[in-house]
Formats: sequence, structure tokens, C-alpha cells
Amino acid sequence: MKTITFRSILIAFTVLVAISCNKYHFSTGILVPADITISQDLQTVGIMNRSLPEKGNWLQNLGEAILTGESIFADREGSMNCIRGAANTLNVNPRFKAVLMEGEDYKGTGTKQFPIPLEWTDVDNLCKKYQVDGLIVLETFDSDILVRRGSVEKERTENGNKIKYLEHFAELRIRVNAGWRFYDNVNKKMIDQQVFTDEKMWSGRGNSPGEAFGRLPRKRIAINDAGVFAGEMLAFRISPKWLTASRSIFKKGGNQDNFKLAKEQARVKNWEEVIKLMDPLCKVSDNKVAARACHNTAVAFEMTGELNTAYDWAKKAHTLHKKSIYRMYVNQLHTRIMDQDRLKEQMEGK
Repeated sequence: MKTITFRSILIAFTVLVAISCNKYHFSTGILVPADITISQDLQTVGIMNRSLPEKGNWLQNLGEAILTGESIFADREGSMNCIRGAANTLNVNPRFKAVLMEGEDYKGTGTKQFPIPLEWTDVDNLCKKYQVDGLIVLETFDSDILVRRGSVEKERTENGNKIKYLEHFAELRIRVNAGWRFYDNVNKKMIDQQVFTDEKMWSGRGNSPGEAFGRLPRKRIAINDAGVFAGEMLAFRISPKWLTASRSIFKKGGNQDNFKLAKEQARVKNWEEVIKLMDPLCKVSDNKVAARACHNTAVAFEMTGELNTAYDWAKKAHTLHKKSIYRMYVNQLHTRIMDQDRLKEQMEGK
């Protein structure tokens, strides 16, 4: 059996640091398509909460809340925060303009069961009232509370002596089941009816079970936060969204000063100059240097929006030098190119 020594670990760490030091890392925003493509007929949407129970069901819901130990009005507040999270996120993303409809008194079942769909006369009246093309309605909202406690044995050094101790932890998970319907009032059809389950977790640690548990948020606050999160996730599913992606270019390659100059140009986003600086180095006989130059060129073309050209240069880098960084970048660009048709359909006219 091969023994792993401290020296081998140190060498591996040194190699990783050296590889990292060879690159200039930066972040960039990438627009990715939504999971669901919505007709361009719908540009403005109203967001409404219909998950609250009818008056006849109120006592039943109250009894369930008492029996399960949940806050009596926690789901009511959580559902309101859910539609707020959806509306706010849709208005930040580039696809829809969302209008929050908080004053409407349309009731549901107050359970995980969907109510009967809204009548189209009601949908049309609401759309005219708020001047929107369709409605996104939260039809059901239910939260499950999961708490886990425990401890782990740890070790610390005090006055040169190793002391073992228990670190206690507590976890609070809120699982939100949100049922949504999307009413297209322009074409008078139901676009989608889905129940999405989203989970948010908090953790606390301390020297005692009480201290660990005390660092968790109150359940009612946690349900509100989880409701906002569930609304945000709904918005991400129906609207293209900006994600932060990491990219890197090589700033060293043999004794070539152009890599260093390219890094400085990349810092100020002068990608055309990066391409010019890398051009002669893409043709050198040293495959390692040429691959780095081709990779930098691919990144520069991606930053200017020329994805197909970037893909060609990325493949050339991988052909010259079969490293995982080049293969991964080829795959990232391939995914972006595959997404373009869906993005174009979703963002047409924007």
C-alpha cells in the first residue's frame, strides 16, 4: 500500500498553488434560459395569492397548526412573502414586468390540494384591472418544519495539551410546497400547473444543545424567508436569469511577455487587444504555450459574445494540450451555444 507522506501532500499543494498563480481569474454574468418557455404574447403578469383557506376551513387549519406546533399564521405570512419573492425576482430578471396583486380576496383550500381553477371571466377582469397579460397564481402553500440536533467530538489545543470536547449542532429545514397556476389571458389557456418543492436550511453550533438551538432563527421568521426563496425559485423557472460564472485566462506561458500584457488588458475588459496579443502565440511550436494562447483567445471571444468562434478556439486548445481545464471550457461553451435558441425564443423583442 502506498504511503501518503506530508512531503507528498506539500508537493501536491505547491503544484496546485503554482497552477492557480498561472491564471487570472474573474467573474462574468451569463444569461441562461428559463426552464419553461412562455409565449411572447405575455409581457406583463400579475402575481396573486390564492392559497389562503375559505372561512369554513379556517378552524380546521387552526387545529392542525396547534397539533403540529407550527405558528398559527406562519403559512399565511409565508405565502404572502412567496408572491413578493416571485414578483421582485421577475422584475429584476429581463423577461417579464410583474405586478403584485395583494389586495384580492380569492380563497383556496388552505391545504396541498389545488382549488378549482379561476373562471376566465375572473381572470379577464383581474387582467384588465391591473393591465397585465396573464396571471401567476399561488394556489397552494404548505411548509414542513424539520429540526435535527446532535453533537460531534472535536479536539483543540490549550496550553500545549490536546483536549477533546463535544460541539453541539442544530439544523432547521423548512420545506415549502408551492402550487402555481399560470393563466394566459391573451390566448385563454392554462400554460402551466405545477407544485414545486424548495428547501432552505439554517444551522447553529454551540457548547450546549441550548446554545446551538438558540442560534437558529425563529420558525415563523424561517418560514417567511423560505417563502421568499420559493417565490424566487418560481421566477427563475419561468424567466431567463443572470448567473455569475467564473472564467480564467493564463497570464504566463514560457518567456512570453504577451501573456502578462493580455492579463492587464483583460482586467480592463479590452478583449480585442487580448485577441491581438495572443494571435502570434497560437502558432508557436510549443503546444503547451500555444494551447494557453488559444484558450485565452477563446475566453476573449466569449466575452465579446462570439460564442461559436470561442468554441472553435477552445477546441483547438484542447487538441493541442489534453488538459481538463480545456475540456471543461469546451463543454461550458457547448452548453451556452445549445441554450441560445431557447434564449432567443424567450427574449425575442427584448
